[in-house]
Amino acid sequence: MKNLIFALSVMLLGSGVAVAQDHSQHNHHDHKNHTTFKAEPVNKEHSIYHLDGEWQAHTGESLTLANFQGQPVVISMIYGSCTTACPVLVNDARRIFEALPEAYKQEVKLVMVSFDEDRDTPAALAEYAKKYNLGDDVWTFLHGDDNNIRALATLLGVRYRKRSDGDFDHSNLVTVLDVHGRVVERVEGLNRPVEDAVNALVKIIDENHLLHH
Repeated sequence: MKNLIFALSVMLLGSGVAVAQDHSQHNHHDHKNHTTFKAEPVNKEHSIYHLDGEWQAHTGESLTLANFQGQPVVISMIYGSCTTACPVLVNDARRIFEALPEAYKQEVKLVMVSFDEDRDTPAALAEYAKKYNLGDDVWTFLHGDDNNIRALATLLGVRYRKRSDGDFDHSNLVTVLDVHGRVVERVEGLNRPVEDAVNALVKIIDENHLLHH
């Protein structure tokens, strides 16, 4: 019941954010045809694993976000047909992963969540992962319904809106989650330095003794 109340609260808050998005024209700049929204502050005590909605992975597996519990996660929200910011966000997550000490890489998952409920089917996301050579052992691409997408975006502080042409304006944000699904580090912007995110991941792995399990 506690989780249900929490999820409903997030969904209601998400609806409010969505309304605000359509009128938020003060903190953005254009990347060609993509408008960037400044990310919202987040409560770092909240876990995304309290959201119990079901998602479909690009591998065809159905799962909840809590499936990632117990390991640090690098997560970002993108859409597959984006040709400007989203490929850079994917590469930024890869840069974080590649900068980790070799032994630490096996403890980290990279999760990309699509805004695009209609076009980014699991099969389309599988093609995306294949196109960019993003292996299933590290990467998970998630397709969800609008309520799940909106609730997750709210907890991550990601602002977005769907445009009339079917594309999306959105925040450019890569987030590091701890083993409990709480935000511990955020990298906002494109092609930004990754040292703080890498250090956060190493700290999580060391403090939870994950290398010795």
